[in-house]
Amino acid sequence: MNLKKKDSKVESLNEFEQTIVGNSLGKDAWKRLKKNKMAVLGMIIVIIYTLLATFATFLPIYPYDEIILDHQHLPPTLNTTAGELMMKTKLEEVYFKAWKSGSLKVTDEQSAQIKQWIADNQITQVWDFSYKEGQRQLAAGTFTFSSSDQKSIDRLQKRIDTELLVSVKKVFWKDSETGKISQLGKMSYDEILPIYAASNNVTVESLREQSNQEVRSQVLNDLKSKTPGLSDEDYAANLEIELKTMGSKGFDTIAKTNLLGKITTQITRSTEKTLAQEIKDGTAVFPMKKTIQVSENLTAQIEASKKHSRHYLLGTDYSGRDMLSRIIYGGQVSIAIGFIGTLTSVLLGILLGALAGYLGGKVDFFLMRLVDIMYGLPYMLLVIISMAIFGRNILNLFIALALVSWLTIARMVRGQVMSLKNSEFVEAARSMGASTWRIIFRHMVPNSLSIIIVYSTLRIPAFIMQESFLSFLGLGVQAPYASWGSLVGDAVTGMTLYPWKLIFPALAMTIFLFAMNFFGDGLRDAFDPQSKNQL
Repeated sequence: MNLKKKDSKVESLNEFEQTIVGNSLGKDAWKRLKKNKMAVLGMIIVIIYTLLATFATFLPIYPYDEIILDHQHLPPTLNTTAGELMMKTKLEEVYFKAWKSGSLKVTDEQSAQIKQWIADNQITQVWDFSYKEGQRQLAAGTFTFSSSDQKSIDRLQKRIDTELLVSVKKVFWKDSETGKISQLGKMSYDEILPIYAASNNVTVESLREQSNQEVRSQVLNDLKSKTPGLSDEDYAANLEIELKTMGSKGFDTIAKTNLLGKITTQITRSTEKTLAQEIKDGTAVFPMKKTIQVSENLTAQIEASKKHSRHYLLGTDYSGRDMLSRIIYGGQVSIAIGFIGTLTSVLLGILLGALAGYLGGKVDFFLMRLVDIMYGLPYMLLVIISMAIFGRNILNLFIALALVSWLTIARMVRGQVMSLKNSEFVEAARSMGASTWRIIFRHMVPNSLSIIIVYSTLRIPAFIMQESFLSFLGLGVQAPYASWGSLVGDAVTGMTLYPWKLIFPALAMTIFLFAMNFFGDGLRDAFDPQSKNQL
């Protein structure tokens, strides 16, 4: 017998036998939000930025902290390699020197123009003219390089053609007795010590003593950089205190890192020599990913590419780091500060504001007086003092920004809770024996979510701007990490010569801030029942 399963969903009908479709504040707000094109565009841009920041590790971009000094201040380009830009810079220098020495002949008017550019500090125009005129005369046969200039150009071209960038990804050790293969980075310091000692023909005891001295020197140098001007006796006493605080585990961690660095350096140099010979023989193909046999028991996974064949779409910074990568990873830090700072301050504000509004009395009095006192203190000064006292790192930056940003949301939630605490649904929950915490966080706070959501979206840009201001002052994110604010701050000094270092991070931050503000304004209108966008 076929049994027909009844639909468990009961439909509500009106007097005309029409299905009544339920509605909610969220659905109604979404309908109004979709009519605001700028808010939708802002939401899409925010989502794209967030996805790029979240999955930056998986993007085909260069490492954000990789320094190549030969690639300093390279301009943005779509199809020109770093090596070609390096050669152009070299030729600009050679042609300019040739003009100064008189071997590059120009007219009196052109010479006067060059001198005027130099006097006006318009160096870019000088380099551009020198390069174009030199290349023109070189092609026409009216100019030739001197022997010394030709040798320096040839040396640079050889470097461009042969220099490699080798990266050791993983190193593996095979135990001769058991045949077990282990990744060197996951082994302990005591396990790596005999491996490195055997590969360098030294005893384990002497290597351990050397490692201990290196760690002590490293910790001492760090102390001297943090607290300059102390006597040798004070440094020695502080060193012993620092070593005791670190403990044997912290000591071994630093020693292990040093040993792994030495092993990686040895593998890199050996690989560079091998690949240089392959380049000479014409058998090397780049980019290269392969596993090499370092020794009888040691293998390594390496990646290699020609150092100067890179393309920098947004140019490089003062250390030769890729600006595109720096901006994406900088967005990761800036957006994280915006979201985490907002989330922390909103949670704290909801907690204290809801308690003050619902409990009233002395609790409300003391909490609101605390808010009044903190409102009277200079906000950014508190953040700067906190960063100066507790150290300049990302975690302290999160805490410093969040701890003084909950005041407004606390007052807003308090007002909402006070207007709702005598409502019928609250009285019903109270009569059924619901606890204070349940009434607050299951009934009252959810009814205040619309104003909380709107406030949160508008606070995110504020947090990003505050972090940018701190980074501009040197109190924000520290190297090797970057944020949009720190990138803008680093670019200000050379903005006339290298404008791309300022334009691109500032543009990325500006677009995100505009998008977030458009999205926040759209949410405010969408959650407002009296909004002009109401259906």
